[in-house]
Amino acid sequence: MSWYALFVKTGYESNTKKWLDARYDRALLHCVIPRRKVPEKRGGKEYHVVKTLFPGYVFVQTKMNVHLYYQFKENPFIYRTLNYQNGRDKAFAYEEAWKLDSSAKLCDESELFKEIPVDEMTLVLKLIEQDDIIECSKISFQESGFTVQAGPLKGMESYIKKIDKHKKRAKVLMSLMGTAQLVDLGIEFSSVIPSGHQGEMR
Repeated sequence: MSWYALFVKTGYESNTKKWLDARYDRALLHCVIPRRKVPEKRGGKEYHVVKTLFPGYVFVQTKMNVHLYYQFKENPFIYRTLNYQNGRDKAFAYEEAWKLDSSAKLCDESELFKEIPVDEMTLVLKLIEQDDIIECSKISFQESGFTVQAGPLKGMESYIKKIDKHKKRAKVLMSLMGTAQLVDLGIEFSSVIPSGHQGEMR
């Protein structure tokens, strides 16, 4: 089975996952919504909140085909899968042909659906823990830079491009379908922060 991204209505990622989990056995389809735990200050107090890592996307591991695709489309919050060549919805031609002849085959089904690159999904799966949440990582500072002492980012210092000590967040370089982007992940400090390290670029 391969990993695919479903483009869904933002804010309805969890609803979509519940619908998929209830409808499909995990042996047929495994659904993941990567989320991150980050600190926020409210009223002078610090709280940890959980936010979706990639809003508007739900990741599924399955054997994708047109029949499954149209089952997904029964959910009003699922817009489409990310696919090849036609960002709007290349599978539309299939739908029209399907109405006339369910055995119609316009092209190889594998051309319709774009798999998430293995290295991208491997990184996501490495970071998430229980309930698909990316926990905060503990960081210590030295004069020469910083080291991740514990947490999901341990050993991944090269992915961290910026540290915001006030917000306790690390900007981490990740990629979704080949498009690089910086995402905020929560951090904690396991040592005193030397001056000059806030917001430092790697």
